[in-house]
Amino acid sequence: MPDEHRRAEHPAAGRRGAKPAGGPTPPTPHLSWGSSLHAALEWFWDRKLPEPPSADELAAALYDRWDDTGFADMSRQDKIGWYRHAQDVLRRHQAQHAPSYRPAAAVEQWFDVDLGDRVRVRGFIDGVMPTGDGGFGIVDWKTNRRAKTREQVETSLQLALYALAARDLWGRDPDWVALEFVVPGIRVEVPIERIDVDAAVAEVHRVAAAIRAGRFSPTPNRLCGWCDFRDICPAFEGDDGATDVPGTALVELQRLRRRQERDAQRIAELEQIVRDRLGEQALVEIG
Repeated sequence: MPDEHRRAEHPAAGRRGAKPAGGPTPPTPHLSWGSSLHAALEWFWDRKLPEPPSADELAAALYDRWDDTGFADMSRQDKIGWYRHAQDVLRRHQAQHAPSYRPAAAVEQWFDVDLGDRVRVRGFIDGVMPTGDGGFGIVDWKTNRRAKTREQVETSLQLALYALAARDLWGRDPDWVALEFVVPGIRVEVPIERIDVDAAVAEVHRVAAAIRAGRFSPTPNRLCGWCDFRDICPAFEGDDGATDVPGTALVELQRLRRRQERDAQRIAELEQIVRDRLGEQALVEIG
């Protein structure tokens, strides 16, 4: 979720200094598996070549980017099962998109939008896809087993904020936004006219106002089992069951490091172009 304020609207956040005992735990298998798939997908779509990477090349990219941290306590056979599942998903993705492949205009695109009244929205857009008429679409890759309906995608706060970020970054709206569920191989694409960006901005301000007012009423849902703060949440007082918690900080760090590596590679390419065309002195003056 790109909205840091929405993330902060949490039952435990109302307790000053409240932190989960011992800090965030390591990622679960599901989180490490999803992170590995995302890393391979980023590589696949970030290749600046006219021909799509082959299925074997994509499999090699998965191998190079595999995150094993969530599988530390798992048997070798179970790990292989997760890995082969990821390979199968990526093979289908490659076969699905290879015939019409066009490299992404950007992957993991960072944004930081000032909404006023001391509210900012920050995050990453998975993929910015060029369209045939000079426009672009925005896609967010999901590793859920089940795809959402078009009506659910139309009301996605995440996609509405991505559309807002595109307007801030490039001065125009995307042609469409989409959630792509890579496991079943379904992309649910919605034209931008169906996305209510103004309602999303209003929702962000509503959440920010609630945070400032100290309103942190518990809202239990199916994601509670993943939460770092469950052991101190009033909705779960007396619940001493084990909690399955993803290491979100570790995943965010991995994403930033991948972006840093891509930026360093691009800087080196641009420096070589400047050096070849304008000479070494030009780089000195830029630096």
